[in-house]
Amino acid sequence: MEAIDAEILDQLKLLENGRLTIIEFEDWHVGRTWCSHSRLIAEIDHTLAEKSLLTDEQLISELLSFAKAAELKPASTA
Repeated sequence: MEAIDAEILDQLKLLENGRLTIIEFEDWHVGRTWCSHSRLIAEIDHTLAEKSLLTDEQLISELLSFAKAAELKPASTA
């Protein structure tokens, strides 16, 4: 897992625990990941781009599903 992905997971945990709003998460995500690339970033970017089609609860649920999938994915070996 890339370092930026670990930061994203930390922010998603804050979102899940209600310590961060979806707007605060989005502002952080856009500002922090604008020049970074990973599968997790791409998935979140895509979901945030379609946020107008989702309720806040659906959006948060979708974002948290990426976090759960990333945490379950085994670390790659070099």
